[in-house]
Amino acid sequence: MGLELQKLQHHTKDEQEVEERKIHKPRWLEAFLRKIFFNSCSTHPFRKNELNKYCINCNLSVCQYCIASGPHRHHKILKIYRHVYKDVVSLATMEKYIDTSQIQPYKCNKRLVISLNPLPHSGSTANNETSCNTCKRKLTEPDLYRYCSISCKVRAVLNNPDDSTPPFISIQTPRPPPQQEKKEETVSEPQKPQKRKRKGSPHRAPFF
Repeated sequence: MGLELQKLQHHTKDEQEVEERKIHKPRWLEAFLRKIFFNSCSTHPFRKNELNKYCINCNLSVCQYCIASGPHRHHKILKIYRHVYKDVVSLATMEKYIDTSQIQPYKCNKRLVISLNPLPHSGSTANNETSCNTCKRKLTEPDLYRYCSISCKVRAVLNNPDDSTPPFISIQTPRPPPQQEKKEETVSEPQKPQKRKRKGSPHRAPFF
C-alpha cells in the first residue's frame, strides 16, 4: 500500500513538472501573488518591521530584520512597494526572474513598477481593445500592453498555454552587464592599430 502511494505521488509530481515546463512558470510565482505584505513582523517587534519583502527561496514575507539577522541573508529577495494601496514590485527587479512583457507598468516614486494584482483605480471598461485581456480593467497604454498586473498574465498563460502570450521564463542567473561583456570580448580579440579619422559631424547611436 505504501509503495503504491509513493508511486502515485511520484507520478503526480512528474505531471506537475511537465505542466510547469510547458508554460515556463516559476514554481514560487503563484504563492508570491497570494502573500500578504506590510503587516508587522511578529518575530521582530521593532520600529519599521513591516513585512515588505518576499524571500523566493523560503516562500515567506519577511521584514528587514529577518534578512539582516536570519537565514534569508543570502537568499533571493523581492522588495514590495505600495501604489494606490496595492502591492507592486520594481519592474527592473522582476525582469530578472520572469518575462514581464505585455504587463502594464506604473510610475511609483520615480520608479517603474508592475502590480501583483489589478489596481482598483483602473476601473472596468467594455471596450476590449483598450482593456486588460483578463480582468477587463482599463489599460493606460493598450497599444503596448495586454495585462494590468502579474496575476492577470498568470491566469492568461494558465488558461491558454498555446496562446501567443509570451510564457513566464524563470531566469536563474542574470546576464552580466553590457560593459563587462564588451570588456571580455576585447580581451579575447587581438587589438588592431587604430587609424586617425578626419573630424566630421557626430552621429548618434540608433535606439534599436
